[in-house]
Amino acid sequence: MSKSEKRAISGLSFIYVVRMLGLFMLMPVLSLDSAQLRGSSPLLLGLAIGVYGLAQAALQFPFGVASDRFGRKPMLVFGLLLFIAGSLLGAFTHSMWGIVLARVLQGAGAVSSVLLASAGDLTDEAHRTKAMAAIGGSIAVAYVLGMGLGPVVFGFSGLTGVFLAAALLGVLALLPLWTLIPPIPVHPDRRMGGFREARAMFTHAPVLTASVGIFILQMVLGAGFVVLSPELVRAMGVGDTGVWKVYLPVMLLSVAIMVPPVIYAERHRRHGSALVGSGLAIALGALFMGVEAGHFWPVAVAAVVFFGGYNVASAILPSMMSRATSPQQRGAASGVYSLMQFLGIFVGGVVGGWGLGMVGVAGVFYILTAIGVLLALQSLGSGRLTVLLASEQR
Repeated sequence: MSKSEKRAISGLSFIYVVRMLGLFMLMPVLSLDSAQLRGSSPLLLGLAIGVYGLAQAALQFPFGVASDRFGRKPMLVFGLLLFIAGSLLGAFTHSMWGIVLARVLQGAGAVSSVLLASAGDLTDEAHRTKAMAAIGGSIAVAYVLGMGLGPVVFGFSGLTGVFLAAALLGVLALLPLWTLIPPIPVHPDRRMGGFREARAMFTHAPVLTASVGIFILQMVLGAGFVVLSPELVRAMGVGDTGVWKVYLPVMLLSVAIMVPPVIYAERHRRHGSALVGSGLAIALGALFMGVEAGHFWPVAVAAVVFFGGYNVASAILPSMMSRATSPQQRGAASGVYSLMQFLGIFVGGVVGGWGLGMVGVAGVFYILTAIGVLLALQSLGSGRLTVLLASEQR
């Protein structure tokens, strides 16, 4: 990568990390203080946890389309300001409905599609997968740090402190827009013509293929979070606040084993094979976690394989989507992709919760095995991947 590309990806990854860190810090602690809030109920607690994902899914496409017309950086600033406002509301509210509204506002800052489009604008095609891998890896880093730091901050300052920390992280996320990320010019001849043209991205074969793939992939993540953290805690015998001691090495190793397949796929144009392999790795890891549930080392090793497959697919899918669209379509296409991404997390969480109640921990891992196989088959089936790969080589 050129120096400018490295600076741009560093800045975009930093925005991803600190913004998602603020969100992940809240996940393990939202339920710990909810009884002290006015009007609290289990239903509202569940709504507070899940409504963020729904708000993200609903607004990714509008944000992406708007960034095609009004520019990437203005929409990034607007989205981060919404996130900061939601975090401040969560810090100072005393009711459960206030927390729900705060989470809606946090989710309304749906800038993931704009960040993906910006990465496409600022990198050459030859380096696109590496750029997306860096951004995808930053989400894993944010998750591990959030799981570890959330309970620590909560112990010192309660839920108010965690929301204030999220607001501060939102402010920090604004800084790279003026210090690291170069200008992203808006040219009239590169703008999407109108909403009808933007809506066509929902049926554009390469975008649709990548979007279905990320939906399936994020179902894996959403369902996995329901059972993997408690299973690792149970198998290792650590408290909830110690789960980061397991996740940190698991995530670091999974990122390390991700690198060779991504480089191979990029160098030899074997993205389809890498996607099939990633689906099979997810299935294999989930299967062994189900079979060996309750045994720490087998589960930990299988988790590395599981997240290694996840990381490979999370790097390749957005790169292929970005390559298959022109600059004036990129924001709208990223909006469709990100909508399916967050919808997949929501659906995965529901499926995981339903599965946990119906078939237990091992049963959810077997469901994840089936979803991993589905991802591999989706990469092979219906000829859609062929369309996507052909569009890369134009």
